[in-house]
Amino acid sequence: MLSLVGFSGLILSFIFSFLIIPFYYLQKNFFLKKIFYLLVHSSFVCILISFFSLMLAYLSSDFTNFNVFENSHSSKPLIYKIAGTWGNHEGSMLLWLLILSLYSLLFSFNKTLDEDVKKLTLFFQSTLYLCFALFVIFTSNPFLVNSILVNEGLGLNPVLQDPALAIHPPMLYLGYVGFSLVLSLSIAGSFLNKIDSKWVKTTKNWTLFCWSMLTAGISLGSYWAYYELGWGGWWFWDPVENVSLMPWIAGLALVHSLMITQKNHLLKRWIVFLSILCFSLSVFGTFLVRSGILTSVHSFATDPSRGIFILILFLIITGFSFIVFIFKSEDENKKLNLLFINKQSALLINNIVMLIACLTILLGTIYPIIIEVISGKRISVGTPYFNATVLPILLPGFLLMSVAPALSWQSNKLPEYKIYLIIFILMSALTAIFSYLTNFNTWGFVGITLSLLIIASSIVNIYFNYIRYKKNNFFIHNNSSLAHLGVGIAILGITCSSVFQVQHKLSFSKDDLLTINNYSLKLADIQISEKENFQELKAKFILLKNNKKISIIEPGKRYYHVSKIITTEAGIYHDWFQDFYIVLGNQKDNKWDAKIYQNPLVSFIWIGVMIMFVCGLIGIIKK
Repeated sequence: MLSLVGFSGLILSFIFSFLIIPFYYLQKNFFLKKIFYLLVHSSFVCILISFFSLMLAYLSSDFTNFNVFENSHSSKPLIYKIAGTWGNHEGSMLLWLLILSLYSLLFSFNKTLDEDVKKLTLFFQSTLYLCFALFVIFTSNPFLVNSILVNEGLGLNPVLQDPALAIHPPMLYLGYVGFSLVLSLSIAGSFLNKIDSKWVKTTKNWTLFCWSMLTAGISLGSYWAYYELGWGGWWFWDPVENVSLMPWIAGLALVHSLMITQKNHLLKRWIVFLSILCFSLSVFGTFLVRSGILTSVHSFATDPSRGIFILILFLIITGFSFIVFIFKSEDENKKLNLLFINKQSALLINNIVMLIACLTILLGTIYPIIIEVISGKRISVGTPYFNATVLPILLPGFLLMSVAPALSWQSNKLPEYKIYLIIFILMSALTAIFSYLTNFNTWGFVGITLSLLIIASSIVNIYFNYIRYKKNNFFIHNNSSLAHLGVGIAILGITCSSVFQVQHKLSFSKDDLLTINNYSLKLADIQISEKENFQELKAKFILLKNNKKISIIEPGKRYYHVSKIITTEAGIYHDWFQDFYIVLGNQKDNKWDAKIYQNPLVSFIWIGVMIMFVCGLIGIIKK
């Protein structure tokens, strides 16, 4: 019954979205205009019913639904039954449709944008919705009925049974799918030649929201990988990580470009190009994840037919968008005021740097696929390539970031330039001296210098803004500086946790006390317990410093009865300046192997990302 209700809702939503297209051309009176918006709202209500029907099937363990049978089990905790709704290919694509329709619904209440642009944007949104709805209906239907009667399901992948990963996909999709609205806005504005100040402000707000959600989604995924996968790191340059990073970088470039345009109404064609690029990269990433041509712990589907369908969608959407871009984008005859040092030139250079980095990541991700198609040989492009190419490309952008908030929009001067020059010299000199006197890693030298420059210059700019504006709208006036402060803090955390990570491989018997630098670690106990849907083996380590107990760290392993899979659960002691990270190994001769990682300043990554996320949301209300 639930499957029938869900599929009916999906079909009705498709029909309502289809009817939006003719009603767009039939808006001759007030009544027909009302029907146009009613269809938008009705489509959302129907897909919402469809999605909650699938969720209810998971909550009630309705194994007559084949999707529920494949991805759930009656003994799963409630949160993972809910997360199971989108923890698979079919359910995640239904979530994609729901969010796509939600953006259309929210946008339909816009009161500031030109009415013609607004309706044409909804027209293009509906067209996109129809394309993805066809994909779900014909290749990824989550409402297929089981052909046989079964009493239990196969269960959700144990690796996905985690609170952070339950939230991660919806946050990512709010970013990915949200860029569809930015694309529709750009095509509508180009078609009607109405890219004005209202359009720029509207597009900026939606772009900032989508980019902020994508930031939160990526950081949640990184944090999950950090404590769940048990390898001691938070970013592996995994292909699926890369395809989420590319639209994030393009979105960041778009945000900065909209800042320039909001000030001077320039770069309109460039904004349209970036808008197309953001959603195109999102769709291309979806194709890579779901086509089966990439192998990753994050991958959902391995059906080539689905991959071909999404590839066709990608080519149609991107091809049509670029045709509009070429023939319909408004030409701008004004000249940019590109002085040697001002905000416009800094933001433009940063745009170029970010796009080059984005293309470098794209090349490293798809190059193995191209080689395999041409030669039949499988190769891998891993961390060394990305560290050796992407990081140096980003260096000029980070240098500009250290002074960008203090620059003026038009004048060729840096206010209070002496202070920034002193900061630059001081930070460079201190780091150089420290590097010379110690065995300092080169990347550590560069990363710490850049992060301290960005942090210091951001704080100085916040101080001057505070003097200038006193307490009036502090966060609004300092939003850019605060965002850059978050970037500086994150870079410091990334540098220190990556370059100065210390690893230890030790073996413990019960009650052994081993010394690790200035700390001591004692294996106090090993316990086995039965949980709701798995058996857990947990070690109890006591961390001491100067014979004083600091924390108890409990790494372990889990055996999931249904899927018969063993997972490793890292034990982590979080401190402001260092994480103690323990992964329990195997038992040999009454000794337990353990990997211990000391990750300095890793918490700074999450603090910096949180600051960027909040600043992105604050930027929406900034005038």
